[in-house]
Amino acid sequence: MQGLASGSYDSAIIGDRFKIDLPPTILARTASVAPIGFTRLASPRAMQGPAKNVPSEHAFSFHVPLLPVAVDLWIDGQHHLTKSVEPGATFLFDLRSNPVSEIHAPFDNIRFYISQASLDELAFDQGIPRTKGLILSGQGAYDRVMYGLANALVDQVEHASERSALFIDHIALAFYAHVIKAYGNGTVPDAPVAGGLSPWQLRRVLDFITTHLGGDPTIAELARECALSPGYFARAFRRTTGITPHQWLVRKRVERAKALLLGGRAGLADIAATCGFVDQSHFTRVFTKLEGDSPGRWRQMHR
Repeated sequence: MQGLASGSYDSAIIGDRFKIDLPPTILARTASVAPIGFTRLASPRAMQGPAKNVPSEHAFSFHVPLLPVAVDLWIDGQHHLTKSVEPGATFLFDLRSNPVSEIHAPFDNIRFYISQASLDELAFDQGIPRTKGLILSGQGAYDRVMYGLANALVDQVEHASERSALFIDHIALAFYAHVIKAYGNGTVPDAPVAGGLSPWQLRRVLDFITTHLGGDPTIAELARECALSPGYFARAFRRTTGITPHQWLVRKRVERAKALLLGGRAGLADIAATCGFVDQSHFTRVFTKLEGDSPGRWRQMHR
């Protein structure tokens, strides 16, 4: 697999390149040939000189700032642009062309990584023609979808213990679907419209989720239960239920937690562990967001 040796999605190597100690990184295994990577690059100081050179790799990175920023950019050793941009501006880099940047202010960016091999695999998975790379005519243009994905990733990137494989897979598939339409080099048709899950598929996947509330299932695992590809399954599940697999999992965890809150004297920490939450704090935040009250207060009100 070309480029893996360069570690272009590895936290330590990305941090060294941008002069940041071990920036938090998530790797989604949505494609089997290479992970789709999400990294938060943040510093309270401007960079002291340009980033390090990028080893050639048939892959692409997107950088989406969460703060206003001024940047100089070099491509293949040649100065390409100087630009000041607002949050949500999007930069796309072909990692074969040694893109090097220098950021002239404190910064907070989300970096997205995807290889050409992953683009090809996911295209095959979804039954659409492969795109011959990704291109962007004007660096630093605002992209509402990329900005939304970047903001959705912030908490997941920073809180490693609370990461959900289903949520990360959902973001990775949404990222892929957007970039091939917005930046694909050539005309990319819409993926075939997914029908809903059949009754046996829905029953089987919901049983699997219920059985594994304490685990961290992936989209690929759920798709295998239905004999579908991950991309098709994710679309079909949402078409059938109106929500994503991650949202269904969270709701089922809260439902089980409510039953335990009413049915016994178990402590909140024990209920959190039984229902698949990382700890009591995580349980309380998720429960309060869905129910409007903390677990303890909800128990008092409903007994």
